[in-house]
Amino acid sequence: MRFLGIQALKSELSEGSLKQSDVFGYWLASTILLHLFILPTSMQPTVWDYLFWALTFVATVVLLRNCYIANGGESGVKFSDKLVSISWVMLIRGFLFVFLPLFIIGSMVATFVGISLGYNDEVTSKLVENCVLGEALIFEIWVWLRIAAHIRDVRESRKMIAS
Repeated sequence: MRFLGIQALKSELSEGSLKQSDVFGYWLASTILLHLFILPTSMQPTVWDYLFWALTFVATVVLLRNCYIANGGESGVKFSDKLVSISWVMLIRGFLFVFLPLFIIGSMVATFVGISLGYNDEVTSKLVENCVLGEALIFEIWVWLRIAAHIRDVRESRKMIAS
């Protein structure tokens, strides 16, 4: 992995000699840096905000590695191509078919529970917010697992074609 040497990186890219482990390293480093920049920054972040941040950080790192392994690790090919293109489709599908239904149903249930238990509007609103954080975590994990499964499918179908 290169940190400052752009000429050597350009040479590896033009020769096609960039190792898949380096590609994964770039993805991992970028993911970690991006995640560090999105620390909870509201005026009064709660313990739940930090817990959600920590859980998504761990899930992202672990499941990104899972995608790399699903691609065959160092012997895999075109990790970035697969990760970016499959991620796009899974994010759209996941938003429409996982997150939105969870959000609608979860918010309704959390509101109903808050009202049923006699919570005031502020407490009920916090209950709904925390429910949405849980739904977002479920959505993120679902997306990463589906990305890894589809990357594995592409690798296996490529092996079948080659044999």
